[in-house]
Amino acid sequence: MAKAGLVYVGTTDGLVIYSDPGGIGRWRRVGHVLDGQAIDAMLAVDALVVMVVTHDGKALRTLDGGEHWAEAPAEDAASLLALVNSDEPVVATAHGPARWRDARFAATDARALALLSGKQEVLLAATAGGTILVRSEDGGSSWESAEVACPLAGGVCTIVPASYHMDVAWAGTDGGQLLCSDDRGRHWREVTQENAGVLSLAVVRLI
Repeated sequence: MAKAGLVYVGTTDGLVIYSDPGGIGRWRRVGHVLDGQAIDAMLAVDALVVMVVTHDGKALRTLDGGEHWAEAPAEDAASLLALVNSDEPVVATAHGPARWRDARFAATDARALALLSGKQEVLLAATAGGTILVRSEDGGSSWESAEVACPLAGGVCTIVPASYHMDVAWAGTDGGQLLCSDDRGRHWREVTQENAGVLSLAVVRLI
């Protein structure tokens, strides 16, 4: 049975929150905060504690699931800001974004990169300007195309693993589309469509 989850969606117009309290795939839009701000990056510690980096370089943190926000402590914000400003590839993991230094991946044109954990780690990526979703089971040495059950609204610019289930990943497009895969990136379906482009995502277990 799927675990209940919470999806934080960083867009060009604030942070949108989706909830699936029953864990049955009926995602509901339950919040929209930080209106007017572009959310370039995000790190969710759990369902309540989330840190974001806005397009103007501010690091903000909530301790109550997005209801209240304050400037993030400098020591907590430093690593996330360093990733945002780095020229190195960044990979999304179930524990947040991290640097990716594997030379086998350096030659690809990925717009987004995510790593699914498990006995067999799986790399997910968006290539060709975000118009093609691919997956690799050998660390990026070889790739296979994923199946997408709907036309893409723009290019995929972010992919993240869900911390509530190791087989689930989410993706967002600059056209505002939210996609989900529950079979480790082999197949993708549309969950919903936002009016603003998606820039960042965090998908966590609902407390």
